[in-house]
Amino acid sequence: MTWNPGSGDTWQMLGRRNTINPALRVCDFRTAKGVYILYDNYGPTYAGLARGLGGLGARLRTHNTKPPRKREWTRFSWFSFDDIVAATGYHGWEEVRHRSKPVPAQSETVIREMEALLIKVLGTRQNKMSFQNANEWEQLWWHEAANLRDKELVDPRLFTAKLES
Repeated sequence: MTWNPGSGDTWQMLGRRNTINPALRVCDFRTAKGVYILYDNYGPTYAGLARGLGGLGARLRTHNTKPPRKREWTRFSWFSFDDIVAATGYHGWEEVRHRSKPVPAQSETVIREMEALLIKVLGTRQNKMSFQNANEWEQLWWHEAANLRDKELVDPRLFTAKLES
């Protein structure tokens, strides 16, 4: 994912699942808790943990504006431990539901999920694996978000960022 939050509190960290209705879903992941990896043009440069109130968005914003990692990265990926649930009353939107701690799981499940995460992050060529208990979300680019808002494919009221069509 590439990212430039701009200033103020209206920015969003939007992801999507699927591309057409009725399966299309959008979520703002700013407050999600989890792990993240910063990349430069050559690969991973930093791995971190987002566990505070501000979640991933606050950690990434800090890396975007303050040394020692200020803009030493060009993109990022993340894995959240929170649940993603339907946003009541907002068509097409999901929201982050924070867990007090990661869901208890058997060690075999945790090991398999960690292996899948490493395979995904490292982009290994010789093995492929998918998550058993997780869903992959893709970045929702600003022009795509503007299109969804303008065509009201999802409820336009939850877009807080300034989107140019």
